[in-house]
Amino acid sequence: MENDKIILSELAKRFFKAMELAEVTAYKLEQDIGIKQQTLTKIKNNLQQPSRKALDKFLAFYTSINPAWLLSGVGEPVLIDQERKEKEIDISPSDIREGVYSGALVYNLDGTCGTAERDMIFTNDNVIGSISLPEINPSSKIVRANGDSMEPVIFDGDKVVLHQIYNFDEIFYGQIYLILLEEYRMIKYIRKYEPDEDNYIILRSRNKEYDDIKLHRSKIKKLFVVENILSVKTQL
Repeated sequence: MENDKIILSELAKRFFKAMELAEVTAYKLEQDIGIKQQTLTKIKNNLQQPSRKALDKFLAFYTSINPAWLLSGVGEPVLIDQERKEKEIDISPSDIREGVYSGALVYNLDGTCGTAERDMIFTNDNVIGSISLPEINPSSKIVRANGDSMEPVIFDGDKVVLHQIYNFDEIFYGQIYLILLEEYRMIKYIRKYEPDEDNYIILRSRNKEYDDIKLHRSKIKKLFVVENILSVKTQL
C-alpha cells in the first residue's frame, strides 16, 4: 500500500506539471473539460488522486502532453508534434548566408500565426540572404513565423519555407498555407467550408485558443503552401 501511495503522489505531481506545461489554469481546466476546481483542491491536499477518466479527458484535449509520461512517468512530458516532425529541418545560423542570393531567398518578413495586420512584399530590399540545402527547393521563399496560433506545429520565431500557389482551385484541404489578404497575412490550415465550398474556405489554427475564420475566396491576394519548417539550432 505504501508503494501505491508513492505512485499516486507522483501521478498527482505529473498532473499539475502537465497543467503548467499546457499553460492551463484551474478555471480554464473546468471550462475546457469539466474538472472542477474543488477536485483540484482535493488532489493538491492528497485527499484524492486524478481519476483515469479525468486523465483521459485531459490528454484528449491537451494533445501536446505525452500520455505515457502523464500516466506512468515514461518518456518526455511534451510530445514532438508528428506533423512538425515531417516538415521540420534543423539548420544552424551559418546556413543562412547573408548577402548571398543563390538558393532559397530568406526575407526580412514575417508570416503571422495569429491575426495581426501585416503587409508582405517580396522585393530585393527585404532579402537577408539565402539558404542552399538539398532538402529545400531553391525557388522557394523563406520568412519568419510570428505568433502562437499554430503551436505546437509552428513556433514563434521559426522560419517557414513557402511555395506560391497560383491556381486557388488547387488547394489541398488540411495543409498549412500562408494566406495573403489586403491587410493581413496569416499562417493557417485551410479547411473546406461544407455549406459553400465554391466560395468560402475555413482558416483554422492549431492552437485551440483561436477561433476558425470563414473567408471568401475572393479576398485571397496570394497563397503560399508551407513546405518546410526551419528550426534554427544554436550551440552554446
